[in-house]
Amino acid sequence: MACIYTEHTDAPIIEIRVVGRVTEHDMDEILPKMEAFIGKHGTIRMIEIIEKFEGFDPTTVLDGMKFDMKHMKDISHAAVVSDMPWVAIMTNAAAMVMPVTVRVFTLGQIDDAREWIAGAD
Repeated sequence: MACIYTEHTDAPIIEIRVVGRVTEHDMDEILPKMEAFIGKHGTIRMIEIIEKFEGFDPTTVLDGMKFDMKHMKDISHAAVVSDMPWVAIMTNAAAMVMPVTVRVFTLGQIDDAREWIAGAD
């Protein structure tokens, strides 16, 4: 499994860590958990940590797009953490058209990302 999903117990925050190739199995495991977490908390905040990215299965694209269309308004803030320059470029470009407050951090700033997302309102 290339994606590790964690829910915070003391705040409406989820954390997804990517460490390889994102597969359909990853999406099948994570998306229902995220939907249940959103159902429980309403609006949530998210941290995505991309340590290593080896692509994604084409079958995951449609599932991801459907989820985004349905739940984009349910995510108020997203911290994207990665040392890959293209991730920052793509994230900042996407942030211009998304209804989510997004901020990019390096892996060395992971504690800053967690602090920022915890204090976001």
